Amino acid sequence: MPLSTKLETEKPRPKENDVSDGNSHFLMAIGRIDGGLAIETADQALKDVIAAVQRSGKKGSVTVSLDVSPNGEMGFAASAKVTAKAPQVNFGQSFFFMGRDGALTREAPSMQQLGLMDKEKTRG
Repeated sequence: MPLSTKLETEKPRPKENDVSDGNSHFLMAIGRIDGGLAIETADQALKDVIAAVQRSGKKGSVTVSLDVSPNGEMGFAASAKVTAKAPQVNFGQSFFFMGRDGALTREAPSMQQLGLMDKEKTRG
């Protein structure tokens, strides 16, 4: 029985016009739409979702889609869409008061500062 020099699990070599070196047709196409803006947008969306996941402990997602439509007899048009769903972070409450000048403050104003008590009556 002759020995084969090619293993059954060996992948065929890519053809000359195939994308190779770890790239794919999807990555090549989406990377060329709007000069790579879709990739930059997806990258930033992923960073934002990861930060929200870390803060909230809930899951999020980033979806990248590539819409393809015919463009003439032989061509096609491709457009990309990036959507992100970051988990909502629940915030607590803080309490504030309004100072005389209208600015927010954390310090409770006294009755005198509010003008609710006569200064003469508070002296005792």
